[in-house]
Amino acid sequence: MTGFVVSRARAHRLLLGAALLTVVLTTAVLTTLAAYSTAIGDAALIVKEDMPPAGRAAADTAVREGARMTFDGLPVTLRTLRRSGPYALPRSLQPPA
Repeated sequence: MTGFVVSRARAHRLLLGAALLTVVLTTAVLTTLAAYSTAIGDAALIVKEDMPPAGRAAADTAVREGARMTFDGLPVTLRTLRRSGPYALPRSLQPPA
């Protein structure tokens, strides 16, 4: 049985080489795409600030202008996330434990 497989492999060396080349190229392309998507996902501008509601409009405008200057000519998407503070009691009102 082994002799039959080896003789068939010798007869179709070009076909086996093409199949091996296809596997290697596909692996290289998928690896490159995975690395590219990781690099693009990390290219972001994150701005965090804890400020009172009165200053939020000015800060939002400053961040938008800064993003437009930083990514000049590129499409820019900005999202605003507003969160409230913690709902815990102040430390002075909590029990000592």
